[in-house]
This record gives sequence, C-alpha cells and structure tokens, in this order.
Amino acid sequence: MASETTRQQIVQAFAGGDAAAMTELLAPDATFHTPVTDYHGRERVAEVLAALVQVVTDVRVTRMLDGAHETAAFFEASGDGRRAEGVLLVVGAADAPAAELTLMLRPLKTLLAGIERMKVLRDRGGPD
Repeated sequence: MASETTRQQIVQAFAGGDAAAMTELLAPDATFHTPVTDYHGRERVAEVLAALVQVVTDVRVTRMLDGAHETAAFFEASGDGRRAEGVLLVVGAADAPAAELTLMLRPLKTLLAGIERMKVLRDRGGPD
C-alpha cells in the first residue's frame, strides 16, 4: 500500500479539525480559494484555517478522488451547527507542499452563517 500523499494528509487534517497540521503541509506561497475571496501566503491562510476548523466541524469524508496533481475530497459536516456538504480540492505534487486549496460548502444558508461566524472569530483576533 502506498503512503499518503501530502494532499491526502491535508484532507485528513481537515477532517480531524487540525488547522496547524494543514498549514504545515502548505507551500509558503499557497493560496486558499473560498466562496468569499482568495487568501495568499501560508501565514494568511493559517489564520483563516484556524477559524474554519471551528466553524466547519464533525467532518466526515464521503469520497476522495485523486489525480496526478490534485485531490478532491467530498464531505459531510456541521457548518456552525447546521448540516453541510462540501468539497475540499487540494492542488500540488504528491510529495510536495500543497500550492492551492479550494473549499466549497452548501447549502447557501449554512455557508452564509459560516461566513458570519468566521468574521466574528477573525475580528476577535483568532480562535477561542
């Protein structure tokens, strides 16, 4: 059995709510694409991931598709206490730091509530 790729490790860290582990696996110039905006640079992305794992919780990966340079993880979760479904796309070479993350979340009501909760967390200067 082959060992997990960096991309798969990021998915597992996301499912486990471990923003620090996700950050460690990112390239210094990584970009995080969200439905709201794009965040550039590992340090900036780390701030957003720290809030994200407080808002998107109880992640259960339901399907993972691996390509040569990307992994797409479909998941079910709680989004600020509401049911959510989403996709986390991780782009990068298998054994190198990830260059890009893209997160999509639905339904819209859950996404909007999550956006508001993340604003509150970030305005307070970070996680609880």
